[in-house]
Amino acid sequence: MAASKKEVEAAYQKYARNYDLAVKLYRLIGLHIEACRVRAVDLLHLKQGDRVLELGCGTGLNFPHIIERIGDKGRLFGVDFSSEMLVCANERVKRYKWDNVDLIHSDIANFEFPAALNGVLATGVFGYLDEHDRIIEAISHALVPGGRLTVVDGKQPSRWPSWLFRLFIWLSSPFGLTEDYFSARPWESIERLLEDTTFEEVYGGMIYISSGSSKT
Repeated sequence: MAASKKEVEAAYQKYARNYDLAVKLYRLIGLHIEACRVRAVDLLHLKQGDRVLELGCGTGLNFPHIIERIGDKGRLFGVDFSSEMLVCANERVKRYKWDNVDLIHSDIANFEFPAALNGVLATGVFGYLDEHDRIIEAISHALVPGGRLTVVDGKQPSRWPSWLFRLFIWLSSPFGLTEDYFSARPWESIERLLEDTTFEEVYGGMIYISSGSSKT
């Protein structure tokens, strides 16, 4: 059974201060999510001065990888529906003295995308969302011609024993992850609505990285 939006929001509000540590602890089970973050940003093909939007930006763990590529003349928009996660993200922005980051408190399902984006990144968020076609189509209209979307998320693993997958879900349950979360297939929407698409699996097929360009 999928967690409700209220349950998910409450979980991230509660655990925001421990989120970065929780992500690091995944290394203990061999999941190096940082490498996935770097790969996802690489697939955006960013350059200096680009405008980038991150959906579900959380505490800003992807921000350094994006800022490194767009420089101080680029613009980064971070969207999240947890105000506490955004407080942590804002602390990171202030700590690194980035003055080209805008943080936005919003439900992604109702978010109005800014125009002329060069890239959109979403890490660990699409499993919580419905209407993948509608959201990805809205993203495609917000991207400049040839602008790219990259999604990093979880899926039912093809090469895991069922008991291990259930254990992973149990470990991740404080953040509202259920088996239903891993049943979402947003990469199919990406393949339908975008072009020059790519699809990669890592970590025994439990993590996927899907990317595509807006149609020119």
